Amino acid sequence: MAALRDRARELLERWKEEIQRLPVPAHIKLVDGEAGENLERIAAAVLEMVEKEEAAVFQPGGEMYRLAGEMGRLRFRQGFSVEELVQEHVILRNEFWNLFHQSVDMKRVVDFQLEKKINASFDALLQAAAAAYHYESSREIMENPLRDPVTGLYNQSYFHGRMMEELRRAVRYKHEITLVICEVGNYHRLLEIQGKEAVEEALRYTASVIARMTRDCDVIARMGEASFAALLPETGWRGGKVMAERLCRYLEKEFPARTPGVECPELYWGLASFPDEVRQPEMLYTCAVEALRDARSLACGEVAVYRGAEHGGTP
Repeated sequence: MAALRDRARELLERWKEEIQRLPVPAHIKLVDGEAGENLERIAAAVLEMVEKEEAAVFQPGGEMYRLAGEMGRLRFRQGFSVEELVQEHVILRNEFWNLFHQSVDMKRVVDFQLEKKINASFDALLQAAAAAYHYESSREIMENPLRDPVTGLYNQSYFHGRMMEELRRAVRYKHEITLVICEVGNYHRLLEIQGKEAVEEALRYTASVIARMTRDCDVIARMGEASFAALLPETGWRGGKVMAERLCRYLEKEFPARTPGVECPELYWGLASFPDEVRQPEMLYTCAVEALRDARSLACGEVAVYRGAEHGGTP
């Protein structure tokens, strides 16, 4: 990992360049002074952690966790919203992975434990920073601003930030990317019949299956009361459809409540892919939602794929 460690300065410059694109008032010193010093220390610590595979400094009580808390308090004083804080975090995470993939021979490095440790360290950085934002009526967001409290998946705010960055990366490197949306069509009926506790348990099971049967590089989130999203980098619509169909078959067969007389969630699936069918990256989410609407007219469990203008769809 020496090649990666030697590029700490480049990582810092990438962070600074991208952070300065955030839509915040020009007078705020995003990467100068205290903010710049903190970013420099965090960059060095992240790369050292990758080399030594020691993440204790990023956990509560560790030096980088404390430093991230200081960064959060600084951003709070500067008037950052929590959404802007999340956007900054997404930049830190994504630009690190861009550099990592350029610096390391990925054909020779297959270490999912290291990948999980890196992701956990970035999660801890955001959690520490977000502690500066005091939510009286939403303590869960303060304790873990990335996660939905019911399912443990990423939440909608974080997902949209990651999606914007992943789309920028797909455009920059000419990669494919697919968005899959899954909706529980009978959600409100299940609430009336089974009650909130039983429905939340069903959502947790569905979330666990989606998380288990997708890749570590995929971004999985709960988008609303009754919907999930999976963002699949470097995947075209055919690969996305195969993944969605595999998930659908598994859930139809294995769902715990699939017993006589007990109604199970009815899952509808829609997907859109850039640049295969969606030509404008900012339209990916809208087109996936359109495909999901089409799925409601299909048999439950079939996957609807958004098709572009040449196939009769909306460009």
